[in-house]
Amino acid sequence: MTISDRVKQAIDPSLCITNASTPIPFFGQIDTANSCTISLNPSDREFCDKKGSLLGATKERLCSRLRLGRSNDETLNHSEADLVIQFCKNYFSNRPYRAWFNKYERFLKRFELSYFSGSVVHLDLVQWATTPFWGELSEHVKDQLLERDLPFLQGLLVKDYDYIFLNGRTTVTEVAKHLALDLEVIETKVLDKVSTNIYLGYHGESRVVGWSTYLQSAAVGSYSNVERLADEVFMQEKVRRIGRGA
Repeated sequence: MTISDRVKQAIDPSLCITNASTPIPFFGQIDTANSCTISLNPSDREFCDKKGSLLGATKERLCSRLRLGRSNDETLNHSEADLVIQFCKNYFSNRPYRAWFNKYERFLKRFELSYFSGSVVHLDLVQWATTPFWGELSEHVKDQLLERDLPFLQGLLVKDYDYIFLNGRTTVTEVAKHLALDLEVIETKVLDKVSTNIYLGYHGESRVVGWSTYLQSAAVGSYSNVERLADEVFMQEKVRRIGRGA
């Protein structure tokens, strides 16, 4: 399936997909990125405010069906799909959801990478934002979304990246399961009040690097703790890579 074909798809009303949203095939400059981050699915905050109201033209992050004048049950045409894709590519130069991406950006800095420079693109197992969030969906809905969307992600990962980053235990578990990853587990106490596992492995020629403590969680808290965790993950990945002679 091409990126354009994926974006054109209508909303299935049985799958808790966020009202008036469009599929998000990626966040950022996929053509230039040499590394990627993978999570479960986009937040509905990409399209709505805290009260669930759609973001207007002055606050929009991505291209909604409201902007396109399309209802949920309509497919998009080629020019509309192109506009959605351009919004995705320009995401980090527009109005990114900084409450989520800023800590990740600080983490990636340790690897001399950045969403904002175009060296990293963000991908998801499922390309639809959902309301409610992923953790509140029924297992049936999750299974249906994964069955439909996982093949698209697998197609994007045919390209070898320098790094694939996985943030948090749930993301590591789900991505490892659905991409059949065999990950080495390293235990660490780099953060004062929580044990953290680091996960290392490969997807094709891409190095997979994950960690169990979610960067955006209260357990991590400050940016200085993000940097401490990044230093530890960087060191452990480097040690394993040297050990393999890579």
